[in-house]
Amino acid sequence: MDPRIWRVLGDVQGKTVLDIGCGEGRFSRQLTDRGAITTGLDPTPNLLKRAQELGGGATFVDAFADNLPFEDGTFEFVLFYLVLIDIEPLEPAIHEAFRVLKPGGKCIIVNLTSMNTASDRLWELDVDGNRIGWHLDNYAESRQITSEWSGIKINNYHRPLSTYLQTFLATGFTLKSFDEAIPTDEEIAETPELAAQRICPYFNLQVWIK
Repeated sequence: MDPRIWRVLGDVQGKTVLDIGCGEGRFSRQLTDRGAITTGLDPTPNLLKRAQELGGGATFVDAFADNLPFEDGTFEFVLFYLVLIDIEPLEPAIHEAFRVLKPGGKCIIVNLTSMNTASDRLWELDVDGNRIGWHLDNYAESRQITSEWSGIKINNYHRPLSTYLQTFLATGFTLKSFDEAIPTDEEIAETPELAAQRICPYFNLQVWIK
């Protein structure tokens, strides 16, 4: 998703950017490398410690998305990069993003598609093991989903797409663009496993304006 984000971000030289849910700071460092005045925010102490160790010029803050420790109109960009699926409650986080943006500022969202998070059984395979379909279960029901791998356990949240869109619109945002990130022929030629995302797109990219 990085190339798609950079296309909508454009030139960030000298721009104030808040990277909510920055984790260990990977994208915050990229923003700073391109000249942004970057603040990375995360409530996970071990990830923030790693972000600070890796440095890169960004400022890192320990806080939650629904209670941002910044003045109104502080940032020109707010970024949620695969973070909204982790946040509960949703509405206060979106209101806080709106509050800390400057008028005309952009809130950029990369999120798992609601088709993706509505699945408990995932892929339908043919007799040869080829992926031919994607299961949807209880799409309309917002709910917590617990995932575990490699000794890690996390909670994500499934919500219908309309829940996200209606919450942003009710907050006062205007939708600028929406991309389901369906892989192009060129992207699939370079990374063949992306072809599965023609059956069910994994991500969407949203740009909202204050």
